[in-house]
Amino acid sequence: MRITSLLIVSLLLLPLLLLSALSAQATESAPDDQTQLQAPTVAPDGQSQLQAPADAAPVDSELEREHQRFSQFARQQVERMNATILGGRNSMRVYKGSDGLYHASYKAIDLGEVVCRVRRAEHDPHYFVGDIVYKELVLESTGQTAEACRKGSFAPVSEKSNRVIYSSQRGGGWK
Repeated sequence: MRITSLLIVSLLLLPLLLLSALSAQATESAPDDQTQLQAPTVAPDGQSQLQAPADAAPVDSELEREHQRFSQFARQQVERMNATILGGRNSMRVYKGSDGLYHASYKAIDLGEVVCRVRRAEHDPHYFVGDIVYKELVLESTGQTAEACRKGSFAPVSEKSNRVIYSSQRGGGWK
């Protein structure tokens, strides 16, 4: 009875041990791929494309393909977030300061500093995990009138780092 129980437990644990060993091996052989996005370029067909630095060397073709897909997805997400951000350029805050000048400020995402990373999920090598790291800036301008500060040049006065995590099952799209 005791030997049978040990045999059953061993048979149940063996697949779990093999799965965790394969997952660890896949994670070790596929290091994180981190790329800083460059400003989009416009292709001859009018579509914007992302450029990765030449020194970024993906480990395998599947990871490279998912990184390209995620980079395109990330650019669209960041542009959408920038367009709809609370306190953005369309809902600029204008007030008169104690110095007698008008101050205008709004929030924006620094599109030049967006970083995308993609790696295989630790629990299952068929899944990918991607994250976007970006900076949210507060830009401010001053002027003699409210209209002058709205149209003046804006300079960053503060920044806040943000990170958003997404997942994808092999070619199934990013969520």
